[in-house]
Amino acid sequence: MPAERTQKGPANNPSGGNQHRSRPLLKEHPELPKWIQEYIDDGVKQADMPQSLLDDHGITIGLRSIERIIKTQDLRTTRHSGLTDTEKAASILEITQEDPLGRWGARKIKEKLSIKTIHIPRSFIADIRGVLDRDASNMRKPGAKKVHTRGLWSAGPNEEWCVDGHEKILQCMGVGVWGIIDKWGRGERNLWALPSVRTPDIPPALFLREIRARGGMPLQTTSDKGSETGVLAAIQTSLRQIYLPDLELETVPAHLSVKSVYNITRERGWRPIWEKELANVKYAYESGKMAAGYHPEDPIHQGVALWLWAKIVQLRLDNIKRENARHHVLSGNIAPIPDSSRSGG
Repeated sequence: MPAERTQKGPANNPSGGNQHRSRPLLKEHPELPKWIQEYIDDGVKQADMPQSLLDDHGITIGLRSIERIIKTQDLRTTRHSGLTDTEKAASILEITQEDPLGRWGARKIKEKLSIKTIHIPRSFIADIRGVLDRDASNMRKPGAKKVHTRGLWSAGPNEEWCVDGHEKILQCMGVGVWGIIDKWGRGERNLWALPSVRTPDIPPALFLREIRARGGMPLQTTSDKGSETGVLAAIQTSLRQIYLPDLELETVPAHLSVKSVYNITRERGWRPIWEKELANVKYAYESGKMAAGYHPEDPIHQGVALWLWAKIVQLRLDNIKRENARHHVLSGNIAPIPDSSRSGG
């Protein structure tokens, strides 16, 4: 007579189920193709759809199964729109009738068409817009001379760092200032006194020092169009691709190069630095030259003065940064960016 089996521990699979479904997935959830199409229309990435289906509908499904459903159910995507070029152009023409002022860009049009399950590449939309309304299309280009009078907006600390150098503040003593300011709350990340802010190697070196000191990087940087920022832009883009590969550069660019008048956060930050601190430094420098017997043509005097006053300026800049970090969010502030918020993170 066979001996009775005894269970020595808890069963690994008490339910008796395995990875194989008892019924085909589409029979269990006949609306699954509809939900996937809605995700496509809403711009959800295919890689994110398994988690979205689990969160929204309690369905456990793999990415390969989603790809198979998209193909077998003939769901509409940008690559497989099911439209001829003529039909695409007609759809673009129809939707742009809702924009008589011509202010929609290719991305906006693409989003509006996607809601209607019409998926067309942005490049195709831009080409059609250029033919239908060249003036409106040109106004959407980055170089168009149009000042956008709107308030600043930021999602939070360290989303965007605005960088720039300022040579005119203390041009008389041969000292420039290069700074990084956080768009959120206009908090000074760092300020440096330098003999030159236009050397191509200086901005990227200071930028790398700052992200190393803070143990992190911003999602985006903004600078003016100076040639010295090219290396910094390349470094920021490379770091974004390495450490944030899922955040598409087309959606959120790693770096923006703009005219100085559009680098608003950094440009506005220079004024209080000058008026409250560095104007006093310049006054002391100018008034003290004669009393100290300074000879501007003497190279020794020039070298000593540059070394000494650069340290004085840096000391003031360090104090500005510390004082800036002490500011707090004003209570009851409902502006897109708090008037006086600072974050040391």
